[in-house]
Amino acid sequence: MSNSAVNKRRLKALKNAAEALHEKDPVYKRDSDRRFIVSLIIVITLALSIRLFITEPTLVDGESMYPTLLNGERMLVEKVSLWFSEPQRGDIVICYYPGYTVSCVKRVIGLPGETVSIENGIIYINGKELEESAYWKYRGEIDLDMGEVVVPENSAFVVGDNRNNSKDSRAWGVGAIPYERITGRAHFVIWPLYAARSI
Repeated sequence: MSNSAVNKRRLKALKNAAEALHEKDPVYKRDSDRRFIVSLIIVITLALSIRLFITEPTLVDGESMYPTLLNGERMLVEKVSLWFSEPQRGDIVICYYPGYTVSCVKRVIGLPGETVSIENGIIYINGKELEESAYWKYRGEIDLDMGEVVVPENSAFVVGDNRNNSKDSRAWGVGAIPYERITGRAHFVIWPLYAARSI
C-alpha cells in the first residue's frame, strides 16, 4: 500500500476519533442541541406564518356548496388578496359566523349598501335578478322567499351554492358577515388529486 493511501487512512481515522471526542464534549453537545432547537423553532414559525397569513388547505365539510364543492374535498385558500381588496360578488370565501369558532365556506352575493331579496325562488340585488347561472342551475327553485335586507358597510351577504341546504346570511342569527370575519378566498380544489380544479 502506498504512503499516500496510508496517510489518507490515518487522517480519516484521526478525523473520526476527533469527531467522536467532540460529540462527547458537553459544551459542543449543548451548542449543537441549541442550534437544532433554534432551527426547529424557525421552521415551525415559518410554517405557522404561512398558514395564518398567506395560504392554507381547508376541508369542505358538508353539502352546502354542492355542486361547486363536494364534501371531503380540500381547497387551497389564500389570504393575501384580502389585504388589498374587499370581497367581490361571486367570490368563494372562508368566513366565521357570529359566535362560531369553526369556519364556513360560502359565496359572496351581496355587497355593502345593496339590498338583497328573494322572491318566487329568485335572488334580487337592488331589485334586479342576480345572474348566477354559472353556479346555480335551478332558477326559481329556492324554497324560501326573503324580504329586502340591506347589507351593512364593511360586510358581505353570503350564501351556499346548494341554496336549499345551506345555513348562511339568510338565516336568523347569521346575517351579513363583517369583513373582519372573512379570512380567505378559495381558488382551487387540491384534493383528491383526480378532482383538482380551479373554482
